[in-house]
Amino acid sequence: MGSIVINIKDASLAALSEMAKAHNHSLELEIHEVLETAVADRLKRLEFYSRALEISSMTPRDRVQTDSTLLIREERNR
Repeated sequence: MGSIVINIKDASLAALSEMAKAHNHSLELEIHEVLETAVADRLKRLEFYSRALEISSMTPRDRVQTDSTLLIREERNR
């Protein structure tokens, strides 16, 4: 596992310290978990975005799409 040295704002460090206390973790473990969660969330969003583009590319560009709000309203009025 690698290690890094970063400068962090005092307010952020204080917040992380409070979070660590609340979770009964060391500051280092709390920072590690926050970073791991942030990276995992970002990777999920990128995967979702990539899949959305893939699905979007299946529709021909010259095809006019129906506004989904119209479809929802139509369904509600049934």
